[in-house]
Amino acid sequence: MKSTLRIIVVIAAVIALAGGLIWGFLARQKEQSAEAQAEAPMQAPSRVASQNGETVLAFDDAAQKTNGIVTAAPIHSRQSVDVQATGVVLQLQPLLDLKTSYNTALTDLAKARAAASASQAEYERLRQLNQDGKNASDKAVEVARAASESDAALVRNAEQSLTILKSSTRLHWGPVIANWLEQGSPQLDALLAQRTFLLQVTSTDSGSLTAPQQVTVKYADGTHSSAHLISVLPQLDPRLQAPSLLYGVAAHPGLIPGINLAVFLPSGPERDGWLVPGSAVVWWQGKAWCYVEESPGKFTRKDIATSKPVANGWFVTEGIDADARVVTVGAQALLSEEFRSQIQADQD
Repeated sequence: MKSTLRIIVVIAAVIALAGGLIWGFLARQKEQSAEAQAEAPMQAPSRVASQNGETVLAFDDAAQKTNGIVTAAPIHSRQSVDVQATGVVLQLQPLLDLKTSYNTALTDLAKARAAASASQAEYERLRQLNQDGKNASDKAVEVARAASESDAALVRNAEQSLTILKSSTRLHWGPVIANWLEQGSPQLDALLAQRTFLLQVTSTDSGSLTAPQQVTVKYADGTHSSAHLISVLPQLDPRLQAPSLLYGVAAHPGLIPGINLAVFLPSGPERDGWLVPGSAVVWWQGKAWCYVEESPGKFTRKDIATSKPVANGWFVTEGIDADARVVTVGAQALLSEEFRSQIQADQD
């Protein structure tokens, strides 16, 4: 009887010990789970949803204010659609070499004319003396005459060299650059000082070559500026086998000889569209986008064309409705929120 009681007591003790261990393990697991939940980063609620195949971001007035989002009605405009052309910044060393050659030719001509004038005067003096009682010998007069004629030939040769140089400049660069070179000009000084660069613009459009007084140049950083017509360039672009125009463009960071640029020439009929400020545009995957508030607090991302740069922005003909509002400030915050939600979805 005592042996049985002892066994029962031992079994009860073992069961109590096992129960205590199990309870402690479960309590520890619960505590660790609570700690993990407390330490886990808080995930902000997603503002992104999909509606009719479009990604829609929901930002109420408070969220818009917190994220600095500002919207504005798009400004209607009517403009011609541009034709895109290829522009290449020309090397200025050939022009500098021409300037040096031109200065040398002018100096040679001036020297030749001075020498010819002096030798002609000497010849006239000796000839007069010879006629006045033979005060100068016939031989001296003949030598002076030969020297005068030789110097006159040098003048004609220097003039011919200068004429050939002028013709060569006109054939290569056109009459405007040639006049700058011959007469001197602030425009030529700006080119040689690299305050201005020469841009060879070639259009592959099959229509007739037009020469607009002003075109728009788009740079690699997304900015753009105007270039002004100098003249038709009397040579073909060897790469495109098409006529070219010569434009002057102000210096810009990264603008170096040989670089290719997108150039937009105004052409064609006018079209209705909207002016989108540069602050509204975000760039992703090599394309331009803007966010549009199509209904209060609901934003969608729109692909826009950047083929028509305008002052401080772009002229857009598609993707924006008349009653929509464009996000002019805070577009980057919307883009970040959109892709943050995608990352969370992928992790889940």
